[in-house]
Amino acid sequence: MDVRSRGIRGDWAQKFKNLMHWPLAENIMRIDGKDKNSILILREVVGMDRSQSTHQYASELLRAAVVATVSALDRYLHDLVLCHSWRLLSRSEKSIPAELKKLALPVLATKRALEKRAAEPKSRPGHLVKQAIQAQLHREYTFQTPYSVLKAGRMLGVDDFWTDVAHQMAGNPAKAVVIEKLRLIVERRNQIVHEADLVRKTKAKCLTLREIRLKDVKDWIDWMDQLGGAIDQVDPRGRLTRRCRRRPKPGRAWAPGR
Repeated sequence: MDVRSRGIRGDWAQKFKNLMHWPLAENIMRIDGKDKNSILILREVVGMDRSQSTHQYASELLRAAVVATVSALDRYLHDLVLCHSWRLLSRSEKSIPAELKKLALPVLATKRALEKRAAEPKSRPGHLVKQAIQAQLHREYTFQTPYSVLKAGRMLGVDDFWTDVAHQMAGNPAKAVVIEKLRLIVERRNQIVHEADLVRKTKAKCLTLREIRLKDVKDWIDWMDQLGGAIDQVDPRGRLTRRCRRRPKPGRAWAPGR
């Protein structure tokens, strides 16, 4: 974000253009970062001006970060449910999580799996079923709000999901605190995605964006990172994700898309 309040001195601009071998007749623009830790020099041909480095423009990156971190949680839970779906469905019928039993698959997907097994008795049609599960999950489910995240946990067979997740988080917060924090972050995400982050007005002579601050966004992303790590550790036996994939470096079981 530009903190410069004055234009470039003519002699400084000439020296800089000589240094860069840029046309002396071309205008250049200088944007100073916070605490003079960075400088951005733009040629006129770039087609940008200093107004595009104001908070109003730069804050769009913060809004994008909020959307991305919630989307990362959504995708992570979709992949987690898919990863364990076949193993869970391989149990006896009464042992399959009740929420997972509610998942309805297209009849054609079932038909293809049966035909493959009939044509190749040694085949493993589970891959076709998982493809159908994946398509259905992404078509019918979003795992963002506390309620929908709880539904993903129940699909995985974690009965007291939010209590277990809260227990894995730093400071051992109450599950109500964790639920409320996620609700507020998702609500902020929805304001950005569905309302263009504009303040609601019944009679508006001008459009006003909601305030968004770097400090808040950083806190939300760090907290979502912690939430994903906590979910990564939770299942009825405490070993949910270890059977799905190679483990990344310690402490980085998931990444919320920084």
